[in-house]
Amino acid sequence: MTHRGKFAVVKKCVEKSSGRRFAAKCIRKRRHCRDCTPDIFHEIAVLEISTHHPHLINLYKVYETTTEVTLILEYAAGGEIFDHCIGVKDPFNETTTRRLLQQILEAVDFLHSNNIVHLDLKVCLLVAATIPQNILLTEGGVDGDIKLVDFGLSKI
Repeated sequence: MTHRGKFAVVKKCVEKSSGRRFAAKCIRKRRHCRDCTPDIFHEIAVLEISTHHPHLINLYKVYETTTEVTLILEYAAGGEIFDHCIGVKDPFNETTTRRLLQQILEAVDFLHSNNIVHLDLKVCLLVAATIPQNILLTEGGVDGDIKLVDFGLSKI
């Protein structure tokens, strides 16, 4: 699994000793001739505030080289909720939709109560369907729980 965003690449990685899966988010320190290190460490600060909230992605480790910072994050095996909304034969029923929406609202409420705004939760319209972005599922299908990700644009 590799996901390329505007500012980072996210790859699935496995801890050899335990077999545990993680997501490695590799972020270049310089973009468009600008030092982005303060922005990266701002994202890390938000992730540290959000540690252990059940619906916000967890940060485990940070590695830094001269050219990039790699964040080792919790792995959400279900992937983007977007993919489930457009690619599932059986769409989420009302009960599942209500549960997932409640989890999104709980995560946003936690952020706001800590004076953090995400600023990058997107809703796209595609064939009259509402598709969220930067919202992952811990598992595929109706059993997954919500994980909000990508705090690169967030503000404290």
